[in-house]
Amino acid sequence: MNTEKIITKRIGHQLDASVLSTTPDTKLVDSLWAINWFDLRRKWMYSLYNMLVVGHVQKIGAKPIFKGELQRPIHNSERLRRDMLLIVRYPKASAFLEMISSYFFQVKGMLRSSAVEHFQFGFMSNQRLSSDEQDEAFPTAYKGKLKYLVQVCEGSDAIDLDALIEAAKSREIFPHFIGKKSAILGLKKNEASLKTLDFILSHVLVLGGFDDEALESFAQSAEYQKFFNSSSESFCGLYERTI
Repeated sequence: MNTEKIITKRIGHQLDASVLSTTPDTKLVDSLWAINWFDLRRKWMYSLYNMLVVGHVQKIGAKPIFKGELQRPIHNSERLRRDMLLIVRYPKASAFLEMISSYFFQVKGMLRSSAVEHFQFGFMSNQRLSSDEQDEAFPTAYKGKLKYLVQVCEGSDAIDLDALIEAAKSREIFPHFIGKKSAILGLKKNEASLKTLDFILSHVLVLGGFDDEALESFAQSAEYQKFFNSSSESFCGLYERTI
């Protein structure tokens, strides 16, 4: 099936995978940012999995834009808290489905299943920057290692992102990724009903700055607290970027 709101592909014996739009303005033929939000069970195994699948990702024109590991929570939520965030930009939904239909990718994916837990996966649109603008978010003269604040939200719809970003920039904190939920992944075997992967996040924000203190101070500011309290539940913390 290939319609405006759902794209489906056979990925195995009597197994179909579908990317389903969750918003009226989502276009599945445009870029999608895949959110991988999870805890590590076997770090070495996950690193091995990443090494083995990088060729599959590159082959279909996808690109990881952020991978970070939690260093310290700022506003904690045990239910939403995770060790790792990986964001990958896919050129379109059909490219993602093409990748996961590969038998060799599926075999390698068994490593990921054993390496992670509490896995959340879904797609978002980038609310601030196009993929070509990602590298222009930060002052180009700065050569040091940037620090990152990651915020995930559940149930945030009426939020003023523009006001938040302007407040951040006034403190020399810059948007790396501002994501809003746009699509989910579903699987259907034989004649069974379609089952979608668990994805409760409505927004993901990745903000970069020059030091942890500036990011933490911003997270405690009145502007940020207003945004933080606009969702039914949120988590934010400082993450060390590895990609």
